[in-house]
Amino acid sequence: MFEWQKQIQIIVDEIDESIKQHQDEALTLHNLAQRLGYSEFYMTRKFKAISGMVFRDYLRYRKLAFALKEVRDSKKSMIEIAFSYGFSSHEAFTRAFKRMYGITPSQYRKNPKPVILCTKIHSFDRYFLGLGEIGMMKTTEDLKIYFVTIPAHQFLHIKN
Repeated sequence: MFEWQKQIQIIVDEIDESIKQHQDEALTLHNLAQRLGYSEFYMTRKFKAISGMVFRDYLRYRKLAFALKEVRDSKKSMIEIAFSYGFSSHEAFTRAFKRMYGITPSQYRKNPKPVILCTKIHSFDRYFLGLGEIGMMKTTEDLKIYFVTIPAHQFLHIKN
């Protein structure tokens, strides 16, 4: 199991790097499965078992997280941002953005508000796996604590 978690972490790191470099051809399931040496079907099953989400959804959520930062921080047009993150049109980007964050990209650019991003998965966590605290911070000197108020959520099921 630990070997698979390491391999999934390699894939997750490669996904983030490919999104940053705008290399959509490297983000195909076929290429990533070939890199691990497994079939696409088997890789998607293991990815879901380890991460808790479908590979396709994780890829879309990470692209939207990077696109959100670019909408907020740059002056690029929405169509340029949509194409650079692999969306087929401005409308497809706006629909996906609104479905994910509840606000259109242009509204978010005018009035940025806190949203919940899909953060990078860290599947190989020593503390979570019960392997001890090797390499973890033992002091609170560099630890910054802050509170963020978010709207109430209703959880139907939490799977660990």
